[in-house]
Amino acid sequence: MKLSLRIVSRSALVGLLLCFAAFVNAASVQQTITLQPGWNAIYVELEPEEKDIAALFAGLPIASVWRWLPDSGGAQFIRDPSEGLENVDGWFAWFPEPRPEAFLTNLFRISGQTAYLVKLEGGTSRQITIVGKPRVLPIAWQSNAFTLTGLPVSPDNPPSFGEFFSASAAHQAQPIYRLNTNGQWQLIDSGSSAAIEPGVAYWVYTAGNSRYQGRMNVVLDRGESVEFGGALDEIQLVLRNRSGVNSSFQVERLTDGALPMLFKVEDAETGEIGWPRFQKTLVLDAPDGADVFLDLGIERSQLSADRMEEIFAITDEFGQRVLVHAGGDSVQPGVAAFAANNGEGAAKAGTGSFAGLWVGEVAINGVSQAQQAGTTPTPTYRPFSQRFMIHVNGVGQARLLKDVIQMWEEGTYVPSSIDPTLNEVDQPGRYVLLTDKSLIGLYEGAANRDGASVGIRYSTIAYDFEGDTLDFNGSFGPGGELSVSIVVGTELPTNPFLHRYHPDHDNKDPEFLNFRAEAYQVVRSVQLVFASEDPLGRDPPGWGDSIVGGTFAEAITGLHKNAIFTSGNFRLRRVSAVATLNQ
Repeated sequence: MKLSLRIVSRSALVGLLLCFAAFVNAASVQQTITLQPGWNAIYVELEPEEKDIAALFAGLPIASVWRWLPDSGGAQFIRDPSEGLENVDGWFAWFPEPRPEAFLTNLFRISGQTAYLVKLEGGTSRQITIVGKPRVLPIAWQSNAFTLTGLPVSPDNPPSFGEFFSASAAHQAQPIYRLNTNGQWQLIDSGSSAAIEPGVAYWVYTAGNSRYQGRMNVVLDRGESVEFGGALDEIQLVLRNRSGVNSSFQVERLTDGALPMLFKVEDAETGEIGWPRFQKTLVLDAPDGADVFLDLGIERSQLSADRMEEIFAITDEFGQRVLVHAGGDSVQPGVAAFAANNGEGAAKAGTGSFAGLWVGEVAINGVSQAQQAGTTPTPTYRPFSQRFMIHVNGVGQARLLKDVIQMWEEGTYVPSSIDPTLNEVDQPGRYVLLTDKSLIGLYEGAANRDGASVGIRYSTIAYDFEGDTLDFNGSFGPGGELSVSIVVGTELPTNPFLHRYHPDHDNKDPEFLNFRAEAYQVVRSVQLVFASEDPLGRDPPGWGDSIVGGTFAEAITGLHKNAIFTSGNFRLRRVSAVATLNQ
């Protein structure tokens, strides 16, 4: 049995999604397996796009396909397939029509990272091609038992069994079985000098418990792939060297390199951090016994499709290889069109890309000397921060918020056109942002807390004004500028001069009956100037798309007889891509 891998990259139009067209640049791997006449022990390395067994093996003279699903006791024996597996607990099988055994079929789908026994009839070798994506799944070794599994090795220079298991005490001098050309399980041991074949399944015995994955171990920050969700810009991989010698790891793009990825570089002496573009190949030093941290990021501003994907291979110097799938979505594909359909008006070109809720900090590091009527801010001893929240709608209008709650609107369903006894989605569910508290009862919570469905609240005490929102003038985003006047009226409860119980500051006449302005009105004239490049020089993933920043300036009148001028910088991160408020 022979196996080969080919890389396939393709672009496809995936139709209408949430009332807008979305393009996808996807990447897949082809695993080609050569089946010899008789029994074959194969290991499917990919999560297949076509999972149906009948479709995958269509046109081939397959007698049966078997999968081992052991109970909690694991595999306690090796059983030659020629002796019959039908009555052995733990084996599930597929028999093609019109074979008489077809009614015994209890296996219908092919899964990735799974071993199978396949019996091919006739006297000619045949091939199957599996198209799919890799998943990073650790081998689940059965304790004090045999495990039927493949091993993650390179097809070009695979290690021997002895080399692969050299760092595993649980597999030292333990038996391994491989299926020979006669359809019999042939005994070898974990110290054998025979090379491991990729895509081939072996019975491997584990003494005691083990989490061993080879001399190189790849651990993802989360999930089974490097998946950059709508608000996720960075993902960390941990690469572990357990070879016993200093080595290196190579991370190589296998597809067209269209997914705009970055990687983190930190200067050990200065602590400076940079995010250069991930090119074709990256080589990382791997000291013996050490964990190597690889932080990957995505440049959403460079995405040329609503979704883009990539496949890359991580290899060590000793023939081990792990395939990793990476994918990233734009924050909210077609957000401008979505906003237009939700009351925001016709979307202007280029303005919808920043739609959503932005939350961040303004750091004040300069204040003028008001008592001296100074107009130039002088440096403060240390910066002090204020939280700012800005919402941008689908046409680019930015609004200052002081309190907003994220909720969930359930989708709607209609009877299926295929099977009326079942329901299908009519309108999918969606997140909503509410500044009007009276609308909360119309929606479900966006998170679960102590078993209860609750909303996610964002708020700030850095400023106050009448109403729920305050419109900015100007444009939001790198190269843009926003300005707004925050009026703290004489009757606003947060006015610093207002005191409800002090007769000189309660806005009441001496009889406490009629209104008389006693608290001074305070006006904060705020200006945000957005930088095109990261002012901190870090250029993190998401800069200019899900992270923005720049300089801050403010003039405060009414608080002192002279105006007070402050200066500083700000940094905002998009926490939601919902383009409308209160809908």
